[in-house]
Amino acid sequence: MSSNLDFNNPISWYDESEDREKLLFKEWLQGLLKDGEVNVTFFKADGTIREMRCTLESSLLPKVDFEPKEGATPRKRSDEALAVFDLDKNEWRSFRFDKIKEVRYTLGN
Repeated sequence: MSSNLDFNNPISWYDESEDREKLLFKEWLQGLLKDGEVNVTFFKADGTIREMRCTLESSLLPKVDFEPKEGATPRKRSDEALAVFDLDKNEWRSFRFDKIKEVRYTLGN
């Protein structure tokens, strides 16, 4: 795996992985996020790098009303991206699995 990614030609271990390995990575990362805080560094659509402190742990998520807002268009779901709660911006954000550069987390409390 190369640490010097060219955004115009992004080739990563994820891109070169088999479907089974991609699925295992997605499940592993979602498990970490459901268990607590994770720092994910990734390439944004414009090519800049962003680090996000995020989670999917239910006790850290905002209470939401599941009624869609009037006139709201439902978002299309993607198997290649993951929606997470950004703990610094207090908003939902997403990133693509194939654009992840680094995942950092702490085990235990």
